[in-house]
Amino acid sequence: MKTSRIAALCFVFAAAPLTAGEFGAPVLSDLDGDGVDERFVMLDDDDGIVDLRIDHANGVTLARDIAWIGGIGQEPELALAPNGSVQVVSMNESIGRSRWRMTLTIAYRRDAYRVAGFTFDWYDTLDVTDNGTCDLNLLNGRGYLSVNGGARQSVRTDQAALPVTEWKDDHPIPAACQRPN
Repeated sequence: MKTSRIAALCFVFAAAPLTAGEFGAPVLSDLDGDGVDERFVMLDDDDGIVDLRIDHANGVTLARDIAWIGGIGQEPELALAPNGSVQVVSMNESIGRSRWRMTLTIAYRRDAYRVAGFTFDWYDTLDVTDNGTCDLNLLNGRGYLSVNGGARQSVRTDQAALPVTEWKDDHPIPAACQRPN
């Protein structure tokens, strides 16, 4: 059984070679727990938004338009969380006064790759008192918000842990992470 899964995964990798559309370094992690690493890679088709392709033993999952891509200092990237979850990080850390970094943490739950975590950090380059961070666990609806260097405040969200195929770059920032007026 294990051999057939490895053979299937090798076939997927052979059928999906590195292409000109691949952006950044791929990340490997066994999120579905089958003993074989899935391959996560971003695809850039020059429309200003990247897709996330997940090659796994059962085929390919394609999350279209998952993250914004900008110029220098604004390129998205993939990372691994300490627990092995995959992170899709998008940012604006170079243009204008409003800088931000958004991290979508991907986990495998209920037979799907899901956006299980949402982290958003922001700061204003001209107003040092305008900054904050928000971190939400979308699996349990809990998180925290810290604004202008203040203490972390517990927050709750009703934002569901959507499958990655349903999360789009223009998805609104959850209400729990909105900056207070």
